[in-house]
Amino acid sequence: MTSQPYGKTTALVMNTGDYLGLAGHPEITRAMRAALDRFGSAARAAGPRPPHRELEERLARWLGAEAALTFGSGYLACLGALPALCDSATVVAADQYSHPGVVDGCRLAEGRIRIFSHNSMAKLECVLERNASAEKRFIAVDGVYAADGEPAPLAAIAALARRHDAMTVVGEAHGLGVLGPGGRGACAGAGIVPDLLTGTFATALAGTGGFVAGRREVVGRLHGTAHPAAFGRGLPPVAAAGALAALDLLQREPWRPLRLRENAARLRAGLRALGFDVTDTPAPVVTVPAGDAATALRLAGDLRARGVDVVVPRHPAVLARCARLRLTVTATLRPQDIDHVLEALHDVAAADGLVG
Repeated sequence: MTSQPYGKTTALVMNTGDYLGLAGHPEITRAMRAALDRFGSAARAAGPRPPHRELEERLARWLGAEAALTFGSGYLACLGALPALCDSATVVAADQYSHPGVVDGCRLAEGRIRIFSHNSMAKLECVLERNASAEKRFIAVDGVYAADGEPAPLAAIAALARRHDAMTVVGEAHGLGVLGPGGRGACAGAGIVPDLLTGTFATALAGTGGFVAGRREVVGRLHGTAHPAAFGRGLPPVAAAGALAALDLLQREPWRPLRLRENAARLRAGLRALGFDVTDTPAPVVTVPAGDAATALRLAGDLRARGVDVVVPRHPAVLARCARLRLTVTATLRPQDIDHVLEALHDVAAADGLVG
């Protein structure tokens, strides 16, 4: 869906995580209804049920991993991974803009946490060198950062991990279904295999829940030691069935991630032509600098009045003096939709003196 009712008008939705346009797809809803009839609505309490086993096996095969484990949400997957793998002899080097679940997981972990400057390989290497005596070291990053769509330099990170004998944990919330061959994510696009990958079904796969995937030894340890998996209610069977159907559609309809990347490129090219400074990335998150927070909020309101609904990320997701408008692109946007967004952005920014 690209538009929704907003007051007395219909707004073009540019703030959704439904990157592939699968939300409400009839195949997904049919699969979920069938699972509801067969398994009921409750999350698993006595071991995995068939949809979970099949989903975990399919995810592992699709991602080229040895094993996968589902969680009730992507946040819980991130939250449970690091504390389950860390001990007092562990050092975790985390990017300053890592997913909140990774940051909170680091806080719960027994190991020492070292935050390095965003995407700075020099700072990351410095952290690894200063902690060379640590028994275990982890590098925790996002494949694509949610605030501005900037990708992590995953190939360089993997090289540093090999050089310093560190394990890698990569969050793929905004890369899976979008980047890489077949939409398999930023890691696949960079040609790397992390020790542990975390993901969500709530963005490109248009559902709910999350997962981790990686080496069998690592994922197996999470089964009993990741508290969100061991003690929290897991993914309801109906959600697992929906994720399976969405994965089927993604694999059967490769045009979706291709169209999504085309739409993202069209929007970015149009913004540059208008004089906006935007990052060069194929990710579906596009940010437009807007000065301070008050200006960004005013621009967002003016855009809404013109039928375009966007988000203004708040501090601490972004620096207080680096406010921006955050737009997300979907595979179902038409060229005329993108042209309308560009026209509206130009009008409101010109009225505010941000562009000529």
